[in-house]
Amino acid sequence: MSTSNQKQLVLIGSLGLTALLVGGLGSGLAVWRSLDARLQDPEFLQEQLQRISPQDREPNAGPPPAPVRVGLAQRKTVRPQRPIIGRLVEVRKVTVASEVTGKITAIPVEEGTPVIGGQTVLARVDDVWSRFARDRCQSQVASTEAKLKYEQLELEREQKLIGTKAISRSELESRQAAVADLEASLAQAKVAVKEEQERITRSAILAPFDGTVIAKRAEVGGHVAPGTPIVDIVSRGQVDARLMVPESVINLIGVKQTLPVWIDPIGVELRGSVVSVTPYGPTASRTFPVRVRLDDQGERLKVGMSVTVLVATGPEREALVVSRDAVLVRPDGSTVWVAVPGQRGQSTEVQPVPVTVSDRMQDEYAIEPQTGKGQGLLTAGARVVVEGAERLTPGQRVRIITLEGGPAAGTAPQEWSAAPSEAAPSARPATPAQAPMPLN
Repeated sequence: MSTSNQKQLVLIGSLGLTALLVGGLGSGLAVWRSLDARLQDPEFLQEQLQRISPQDREPNAGPPPAPVRVGLAQRKTVRPQRPIIGRLVEVRKVTVASEVTGKITAIPVEEGTPVIGGQTVLARVDDVWSRFARDRCQSQVASTEAKLKYEQLELEREQKLIGTKAISRSELESRQAAVADLEASLAQAKVAVKEEQERITRSAILAPFDGTVIAKRAEVGGHVAPGTPIVDIVSRGQVDARLMVPESVINLIGVKQTLPVWIDPIGVELRGSVVSVTPYGPTASRTFPVRVRLDDQGERLKVGMSVTVLVATGPEREALVVSRDAVLVRPDGSTVWVAVPGQRGQSTEVQPVPVTVSDRMQDEYAIEPQTGKGQGLLTAGARVVVEGAERLTPGQRVRIITLEGGPAAGTAPQEWSAAPSEAAPSARPATPAQAPMPLN
């Protein structure tokens, strides 16, 4: 192909592309002018708004009802309490020591081994020298018995001769003293035999009570003497919750009083009896040691676990009580949202009531409304919001749901129905120490 033909083809292609661009630009300008004209038409805009708006929503209906859970305010007798943190300690702890001298031949226990009092062997000490000593003492007993028997026979003959004046009174008394001395020596020898036998028996060191080995202080082959530590044992079956109670409430606790004890690591509550209140405590902390006795629940409770005990801080009194989740505590004060009948048929609205928290219990608060209007709204039997109150506004419509997401009892189905996923989160999640505690 010649150079002139190539130039012609390039020129034709350029002209065609230019025409295409000019045509597209003209078409776009025409479409834009048509759309701009329609956007200026009020009837067209109204028609489009009606298409995208829900057909069943009433004008000015406001936001949809907010899903909430409610509880009831109650008037009942309460006693203010405060949690005190403590720990579990052993009822008994002992360091078992050797009572004899010798070499350790066996220690059949390890750390963590359970033991039975009077039965489990903790260690054995070589008793060979004690057995030799026992045999020697037994021989001494036999020898002394033979001598005593001879002296007693001689004493009987001399007593018969004393009447014939064949022997003197001095000789008779000397024979009587010899018999008495041999009787004393025999008794001493028998005691020595018992002593060595007891030493042999105690060469097997037994557990003093039911418990668990927590430390070994000796090993096989080591030489021990009386008082040498072998193992440490703590008792089992019962444990104590040791608390340091402030001086302001120590006089409200007495021996044999029953207290609820929350075992933090395993999340259960038990009831224990106060076994001691020590009237002497650290000067700096102004606290006093208190022990609460508990069953160890089949060794589920272990020494060292943390516990929380609710201790009364005042006398009983009657008060208006709500769930602790119903009280929103903020820097500017505490508020309880009350669900009341609305002005549109069967709808329910919420109103905030400023309150003062007078007493705090385990999972409830004793409250007092701060205003006259609040006293009229927040009464015994009033429904208070316990979940979903964080984003409520005064007069807002709400939809009351249960834990399963269904409507609350006695409510209108068309208003209360809600899916489980619509349930609002709790206003304040319960921590382990604040969670409801099952009573045993």
